[in-house]
Amino acid sequence: MEFSNFDIDWEYLLERIERFLDLGEEYLTRKLADYQTEPLLFRQNLAFRWVRSYQTGYFEEVPSPDLPDHADFVDMEIPLKHLCRNTAQFVNGFPANHILILGQPGNGKRSVIKGLLPKFEDRGLRLIEIRREDLHQLSRIVSELKAHPFHFILLCSDITGDMTHANHWELRNLLQGGIETRARNVLLCATGNSKKTGLPKTANAQGGLESSFGLTLEIPAMNQTTYLKICGEIAKRRNLSLPAETLQRKALAWAKQRGYYSGLMACQFMDDLTGQWLLKQKLSGCSS
Repeated sequence: MEFSNFDIDWEYLLERIERFLDLGEEYLTRKLADYQTEPLLFRQNLAFRWVRSYQTGYFEEVPSPDLPDHADFVDMEIPLKHLCRNTAQFVNGFPANHILILGQPGNGKRSVIKGLLPKFEDRGLRLIEIRREDLHQLSRIVSELKAHPFHFILLCSDITGDMTHANHWELRNLLQGGIETRARNVLLCATGNSKKTGLPKTANAQGGLESSFGLTLEIPAMNQTTYLKICGEIAKRRNLSLPAETLQRKALAWAKQRGYYSGLMACQFMDDLTGQWLLKQKLSGCSS
């Protein structure tokens, strides 16, 4: 079949194609306008997620954010001191560094960052969680946040392992500085595996991304003493009438099944133990 056999109005066809392109551009412009951040969003909320949508995205508020108390963290005085000092510089408009927090899984790397909110919210601190796979949109996120009169911490977890070129490039530009002036109201707080695991290496002589962070903090590996201390503190706060020897025996048995200690494991054990204890109290009350 030959096109020459058809009577095609090429001028009309080109006009229709141009019209479709115009409509597509108009639709994209409208969609981008839909994602413009409301001025009151950051005033009324403390924590947010960046939600990627095609080539753009938007800030989704977290109505009930988890706000840990730094006073509840055991044997973390040194990293907490440096983390809070750097954040105090940041919210006061003074020079501050992007932070990388390293440690074993479940030992509170994300929690200590979230715990900054109740300490500095009155100074305009806001927290935005961004997924590692969305790091290629960092420049878009930072560009929008620059216009708002708040101090934003971007929380990104697990900056380890393989990373796409676009994500790696955007992250490196934020840490090392690109062609645009750095946004003084945006700070990246990332988490990663312990130093034994390391971070992906760049192709140049400057080494890995780890060296690009101005401040690197290490959460110490948890030992048995700290693990039991956390369990004991939680039991005290929850008014569990359980002998200390019984609590320790049950806590060690729980940890033995997993083969390591962590703060997350201590909380999970105490939730299980508290649930059992409360259920037993309820059933005994019903039977009486």
